[in-house]
Amino acid sequence: MKDILGASCSGLCLAHCLALPILAATGTSLTGLAFLSGESTHLWLSAAMVGIALWTFPSGWRTHKQLMPGLLGFIGAMLMTLALTAPEPIEVYWTVASGVTFISGHLMNRHLLIMRNIQ
Repeated sequence: MKDILGASCSGLCLAHCLALPILAATGTSLTGLAFLSGESTHLWLSAAMVGIALWTFPSGWRTHKQLMPGLLGFIGAMLMTLALTAPEPIEVYWTVASGVTFISGHLMNRHLLIMRNIQ
């Protein structure tokens, strides 16, 4: 269940980072657009993603002993750090890479946990 939460949070971040530039480019006016594009929103989403990863990947490793999900989580965190410090035009590329990497790690972790419990 923790990995579903982690993958969902990463997917929300990914959707947020992809939707806002598209909405802004098309001239769409949303009441919360300024809030959603603010730096505090990015920091809160990033903190949630890293917090869930720190909650999920170590306990998964203790069960299935596979390093890859945690490694993907670590790479996702590094990519997110790059995204938070990158110039605006490049930020979205690092964010997409981070979100996809986090989602992959969570789904792999969940799969390994399910396989471990079946055997």
